[in-house]
Amino acid sequence: MNILKLLNLRRSEVPRLVHAAAIFFLVSVNDGIIKSVAAAVFNIRQGVEHLPLMYTWIAVVFSLCMALLSWLTAKVARQRLLFALLAAGGLVLVFNTGMLALEHRGAALGFLGPIFYPLLFISSELARSLVGFQIWIVAGYICYTSRAKVLFPLLAASATLGDIGGGFVVRFLGNLLESYQLYGLSALNMGLVIILMRSLSRRYFVDQQEEGREGGASLTENLRYIGRSTFLQLLFVLSIAVFALYTTIHYGFNVIGREYYPSEREITSLFGLFYGVTGIGTLVVTTLLLQRLLRWLGTGNVYLWVCAIYGLVALVLLGVFEGVVALPPVGAIFAFNLINFLLLDSVVAPTYQVLIKMVPQRHSDGTRMIMEGGFMLLGGLAGAGLTALHARDLLSLSELFTALLGLSAVMVVCGWLLKKSYTQVLVRAVREQDIDVEDEQAMATLNRHIARSAEFSRELLLHRDDGVRQMGIDILRGNPGPWVEQTCTPLIEHENSRIRSAALEALSGGCEVVQRVLPHLDDEDEEVRLSAAGALARLIGTNGQSVSHELGSEQCQAVAAATLPRLEKVDRGTADYLVVLERLEHEGSKAQRQRLLVEMLDSEKIEERIDGIQGARRMGAVEVRERIISQLEHPHPGVREAAVDYLGDLGLSEGFAALLEILGDPDPDVAQAASRSLSRLAQEQGRETLLQRLQSCPLKEWKVLLTTFVEIDDQRLTQPLKDSCHQRLVEANRRLVAIERLQAEGEIPALKLLIDQLKGQNLMVQDGTVNLLGYLGDVGVVGDLLERLSETDEEARENAIELLENIADRELMGNLLPLLEKDAEVQLREAREISGWEEVSVEAVLSHLLRNPDSWTQMAGIWIAAEMGLLPLLEELPDELAPHVVESVAEIERKLGGTMAAEDLPLTTMEKITFLKGCEFFAALPLEELYHIAVSMEEESVNAGTTVIEEGTLGDKMYIVVSGELEVKRKDGQRVAVLGAEQVVGDMALLDDEPRSATVVALEEVHLLSLQRSSLERILRRYSSIAFNMMRILSQRLRNAMAG
Repeated sequence: MNILKLLNLRRSEVPRLVHAAAIFFLVSVNDGIIKSVAAAVFNIRQGVEHLPLMYTWIAVVFSLCMALLSWLTAKVARQRLLFALLAAGGLVLVFNTGMLALEHRGAALGFLGPIFYPLLFISSELARSLVGFQIWIVAGYICYTSRAKVLFPLLAASATLGDIGGGFVVRFLGNLLESYQLYGLSALNMGLVIILMRSLSRRYFVDQQEEGREGGASLTENLRYIGRSTFLQLLFVLSIAVFALYTTIHYGFNVIGREYYPSEREITSLFGLFYGVTGIGTLVVTTLLLQRLLRWLGTGNVYLWVCAIYGLVALVLLGVFEGVVALPPVGAIFAFNLINFLLLDSVVAPTYQVLIKMVPQRHSDGTRMIMEGGFMLLGGLAGAGLTALHARDLLSLSELFTALLGLSAVMVVCGWLLKKSYTQVLVRAVREQDIDVEDEQAMATLNRHIARSAEFSRELLLHRDDGVRQMGIDILRGNPGPWVEQTCTPLIEHENSRIRSAALEALSGGCEVVQRVLPHLDDEDEEVRLSAAGALARLIGTNGQSVSHELGSEQCQAVAAATLPRLEKVDRGTADYLVVLERLEHEGSKAQRQRLLVEMLDSEKIEERIDGIQGARRMGAVEVRERIISQLEHPHPGVREAAVDYLGDLGLSEGFAALLEILGDPDPDVAQAASRSLSRLAQEQGRETLLQRLQSCPLKEWKVLLTTFVEIDDQRLTQPLKDSCHQRLVEANRRLVAIERLQAEGEIPALKLLIDQLKGQNLMVQDGTVNLLGYLGDVGVVGDLLERLSETDEEARENAIELLENIADRELMGNLLPLLEKDAEVQLREAREISGWEEVSVEAVLSHLLRNPDSWTQMAGIWIAAEMGLLPLLEELPDELAPHVVESVAEIERKLGGTMAAEDLPLTTMEKITFLKGCEFFAALPLEELYHIAVSMEEESVNAGTTVIEEGTLGDKMYIVVSGELEVKRKDGQRVAVLGAEQVVGDMALLDDEPRSATVVALEEVHLLSLQRSSLERILRRYSSIAFNMMRILSQRLRNAMAG
C-alpha cells in the first residue's frame, strides 16, 4: 500500500500498469533483437560500405511513412491504425525470418536475392521504428486514463528494461542460435504483443477529446512562422547537425566492429552487448541525471553543451585513430558511440520536447510536424552524405572525425545563439502571457533568468498590462533572493502609483528592507498604502512566528511607531497592522489589538468583517474562536467562507462539529471551503465521525463529504466510499421508478415540484459517483467517456461503458448507467432491476419519500400527499423535522381544519412555491431556492380598474398573477398584452432602477403575489446560487429575444 501511495497509483490501476508494462517490455526486447541482428547480417553479408545508401533510403522512406501516417490519422480510427501497423510490422518480421531461413538452408531467393539484405536492413529499421512510435502513442492514451502522473515514467522504465533485455538476449544467444532463429524470436514476440495489445486497447484505450480547441494554422502560416523565428531556425539546424553526427559516429562503430569482429555471430554478440549497455545507460541517465542536468545547465544551454561534448568526442576519436591517444579503437568507438546514443535519446530528445513548447498552441502541431519530419529527413541525408565520404574512400576515419570536429565547432556557436534566442522567446512569452506556468523546465529557466537579470524583472513590473505585472509579482514572490530586493527597492519610489504598488507586492527579503517600506504607509495613493501594509506584514515574519529577535530594538520601535497611529479606527489594511504588531509581540498595543479585532468581527461592513476573520487566522488568534464560529451563521457567504478557512487553518477541534453543520450550506463556495477544511482536520481526527455521517446525511452534505474524502486521498477509504455510493445509487434508481409512477398520476399542480426535486437529487448522486470514479481513475477521462454514452453508435457506447468499468469500478458503473440512460423504457427496466421495485403504488412511493433524510423532499412529499388526500401518510414522517417541514405540516392542518372558504385563506408557502414554479422567470430554480423566495413574497388583492404599475414611474416590485387578469398598455392607450394566472409583470424592476416601460391595470379583481427588490437582494446575499440561476434565466431570455 505504501508503494502505491508513493507512486500515486490506485490498486485498480495495478493490472493496467502490469499489462501495459509487459507490452512495452516485449516491444523493447524486440527492438533490441531486430536492430542487432539486422545490422550484424547486413554488415557481414553486404558490407559496411553500403550503410550510407541505407541511411539515405531509411531517411526518405521513414519521412514518407510519417507523412502517410499523418494523413491516415485523420481518416482512420486510432485503434484500427494501430493494429494495422502492428500487423504490418509482424508480417515484415515473418517475411524476413522466412527469407533468412531459406538463405541459411542454401535455397535460392530468386529475384529478391540481390536486394534482400538492403531490404532486410531498411524494413527492419522501419518496422521497429514505426511500431515503437505507435506504442508510445498508446502510452499517451493509456496514461490519459490514469490520474497517476508516474504511470508514463514507469512505462518508460519498463521499455528501458526491455532495451537492456533485448540487447543481452542477443549477446548471450548470439553464439548459440543462427541469425534467422534470433530474428524469428522477434516475430513470435510480435505475435504475443498483438494479442496483449488487443486486450489492453479494448480495456483502457481512450481517445483524448479536444473539442473547443483553437483551430491550427495552415501549412503556409506555419512555414512563415518558422521563417520569422530565429529560435526555431536554430533549433532546426542544430537538430539536423546532431542527427548527422549521431549517424556518422554510429557508422564508425559499424566499421570498426566489422573490422574487429569478422564473423556474423561475433558481431551480433557485439551489437547485443552494445544495446544492452545502452539500455542500462539510458535507465541511469533518465532516472538519475536528466532532471538534474536540466536544472543545473538550464534547458536553453543543453544544445550548447551537447555540441561541445560532440566536439570533444570527435577530438578524442581523432586522437585515437591518429595514434595520439593510447586507447584501443574498438573500445574507444564502443564507449563514444554509447555516449552518442545517450546524448541523442536521453538528453537531446527530451530537451527538444521542452524547447518546442515555446511554440504557441495555434502553430504547435503543424510546426512540430514540419520541424520533426524535416530534421529526420535532412539529418538522415546529411549523415548519409558524411558517411558516404568514407564509404567511397574519399576520407579516412581520421579525416572523417576531423570533419566532425569542425562541424561541432560551428554547432557550438549555433548552440550559444540558441541559448540567447531561447531566453528572448521566454521573455516574450511572459510579456505576452503565453507561457505554461505548469511547465517545470520553462519556469526553472525563467526563474534562472530572473536571478541573473534584474532588468528583466524590472521590465515585468513596469509593463502596462496588469496581467504581465501580476505574473512578475508572482514570479518574484516565488523566487526570493537579493535580485528581488535589487529590482523592487528602486521601483517603490516610482512616480506611477500602480508600479509602486506592484513593487511593494513583489518585495521580499529580510528585515533589512523594512525601513524602506515604512514611508509608504503614508503614500498619497490608497492602493500603495495597502500594498505597503501587506509587504510589511510579509517581510517581518511568517504566520504565527515572532521576528522581534531578528529586528533590532530600534527598528522594532520604528515599525511600531509607524503602525500604532493607524489603529485609531478600523480601515482597509487594519488587519495587516494587527498582524505586524502581533509578530512584533508589542505588549503596549495588546488590548487595543484585541479591541480592534473584536470590532472588525462585529462590523456591519462585510469587507471589514472578512478582513478581521482573515487577520485572526494569520495571527493565530484562537481566543476569538467562539466569536468566529458564530460567523458561520452570517447571511453573507464571504463571511462564512472566511470563518470556515479560519477553522481549517488553525486546526481547532471545536470547529469540527461546526464545519459538519455547514456542509449543507446553500453557497457552493462555502461548502467547498468546509470540505477543504474538514479534509485537513480529518487527517488526524474525526474520520470515523465523517464516515458515519456519510451513511445517513442528506444528499447535499453527502456530495460535499465525498469530495472531502477524495481530498484526504487515503486508499483505505476506497471501499467505504464505494459502499456509500452503491447505497446512494440504489436509492437513486428507486427515485427513477418513483418518478415514473408519479408521472402516471397526471397533472397535479405540485407534482412537478416533487419530480424536479427527485431529479435534482439523482443529479447529485450522479455527480458524486462520477467524482469517485474520477478519483479511482481520472476525472477528465471519466467525464469524456460519460459524454460518449449519448452517442448513437451502439458499438462506441458499449466500448465507453467497458472502458469506464475497467478504468474505475464495474459495480458502480452498473448502478450508475440507468441515471445516464436516454431511453426511458430501458432506463425504467434497469432501475427496477437494481432497486428491487417492480410494481409500486403511489402510497408506497410517498411513504418512502417522506422518510427521506432530505427535508426538501419531505416537504414536497407532504404537499403531494395533501393534494391527493393521503394525509394518513404523514404519520410516516420522522420524529425530528426541519423547521420548514414543520411549518408546511402546520399550514396544511390549518387549511384543512379551518372554516373559511379556500379562496379566502392566505396562500400557504407551498402554494406560493407552486405559482413560482409555474412562472417562466422562476421555473428553473430548485425547491430550496423557491422556498426562500416564497417566504419573502406578499399577497395583494386589487379591484377592477386599479393601476398596479404606472408607466414612467420608478418601481422596486414585481408581481405574479394568482387569479384574475391584468391589462398591459402604453400611455396612449394601446394595449400591449393581457396577463393571466402564473404570469409575471414588472420583473425587470428587481434588477434595475429604470422607469416602468408600460402601465398595468386590473381588468377585474386580481389576486397577486409581490416581491420587493430589497427582499430579493437580502435573499441573494445569502443564497448566491439563486443569483447564478437567475442570471442564466435572464441570459436565455436575452438570447431568445435576439434570435426572435
